[in-house]
Amino acid sequence: MKKNLFITTILCGSCICAHAASMVTEWIGNAGPTEGNTYELGNADNWSNGVPARGNNQGPDVIFNNTGTITLSGSMVDTSDGGSITVTGNSNVTVGGTRWTGNVTIGAGSALSLSQVDFKSSDIILDGTFNLGVCGIDSGGNGARLVFGIGGIMNVNQKIWGASDFSVSGTLATTSTDLAAGEFQFVTRTLITSAGFDGGSISLGDFTAEDGGALTKASGIMEGNAADYQGQYYLYTENGNVKVQYVVAGAVPEPATATLSLLGLASLMLRRRRA
Repeated sequence: MKKNLFITTILCGSCICAHAASMVTEWIGNAGPTEGNTYELGNADNWSNGVPARGNNQGPDVIFNNTGTITLSGSMVDTSDGGSITVTGNSNVTVGGTRWTGNVTIGAGSALSLSQVDFKSSDIILDGTFNLGVCGIDSGGNGARLVFGIGGIMNVNQKIWGASDFSVSGTLATTSTDLAAGEFQFVTRTLITSAGFDGGSISLGDFTAEDGGALTKASGIMEGNAADYQGQYYLYTENGNVKVQYVVAGAVPEPATATLSLLGLASLMLRRRRA
């Protein structure tokens, strides 16, 4: 997981550097006009550099970090054309309204909920949860690339339009401490929930293992002995959802752990022999 988050950070950083948005604006969470966890997005005191705004016709980089659960009334600024929205640090952020959106990064344990999104030349990197009311791909851009981390998921209430410009790839957790070493098990994980796709099918891309190893695409649903499909995955759509099936293997104990286990077994045998 840590390795995957590190990779995600690099990807996000490269996106920001490549587009060089006009300003980085971070939520600092001063009190809004209402009680509880609802704040006015347009209150300048809630932001490190004032209310997020476009500059030189480019979207700003907007950051929510360690915010807890907050709801923001009002519409998010257009972050497309070089801008981004980043949600990290176990934050749960809901924005009352938004539309034009650039890059999005959501860290593990965090969630972002937006009412409407039109992506344009966007990288969406998810280790957390992305909830959308309406999702589309703006025809004026270069499409959107959705990269899933170990725990990422995107939930869309309606059909995704312009889906032919939407690609899916990512990283899969291919080992588990819940299985004994040498055991294998099929896992099916939902990546995108939606009511379907308008404007073609989503492009189903490549996945790698959490250790960086390459995985190969299976030709269809895998059945039978999971051990026979090590290192393979099958990415597909079903009833408007995008799912991936893959194989999880029992984690091999680290050398130190294995050594301690052997020492404990030897000690137990010695005590029995003395008895």
